[in-house]
Amino acid sequence: MRVVMLSKAIVVGAYQRKLEELARLPDLDLIAVAPPSWRDSRGEVQLERTYTDGYQLLELPVALNGHFHAHFYPRLPQTLQRIQPDLIHVDEEPYNLASWQAFRWASERRVPALFFSWQNLLKEYPPPFNWIERYNYSRAAFAIAGNAEAGQVLRDKGYAGPITVLPQFGVDPVLFRPGVAPLLERPSGVSLVVGYAGGLVPEKGIDLMLQAVSQCNQRLAAEGV
Repeated sequence: MRVVMLSKAIVVGAYQRKLEELARLPDLDLIAVAPPSWRDSRGEVQLERTYTDGYQLLELPVALNGHFHAHFYPRLPQTLQRIQPDLIHVDEEPYNLASWQAFRWASERRVPALFFSWQNLLKEYPPPFNWIERYNYSRAAFAIAGNAEAGQVLRDKGYAGPITVLPQFGVDPVLFRPGVAPLLERPSGVSLVVGYAGGLVPEKGIDLMLQAVSQCNQRLAAEGV
């Protein structure tokens, strides 16, 4: 089976580990498609080639780089036509323009396609994103939800196809394992410890956590960028 995976997230080399594991499956020809780089509030990340054994990693120019929902790949239809996949794994939310690109090509050729969603908040999007969402719902052969809440949102919004709950890239036990971190050890006599792992950006709500902690007689240990 020839599978194309479309993903801007895999510009980060650590996320490519999942693709190496998938490529180990027998009779699977995996081709990953990613942009040369991706921009967000923290800057621009160039495509890394960290874990690339067993599959092809193709660079495809992206339009509207940095726009999560409006970016698209001008040459995606031609690329899919050349590859002729048996399945398309769209590693994007179903309301993204890039997702619509892939699903439209797949639908016209009766190629099964699936999408991924982390969206765990039930909210309506304005046109054209709600149109894209409904179009992709009606044509998806499968959906992957990052958690149970995201799966329920898909159901509440009308997606009726099969769903499995599977975190996007999982955890690599070689990189993430129990260890010793003196900064984070619980001091004697402390009853509450709040831990946070993630980007130090406004949308994560760290300011609210700091406000709450400031009202407690606790110690704050933080590390990140």
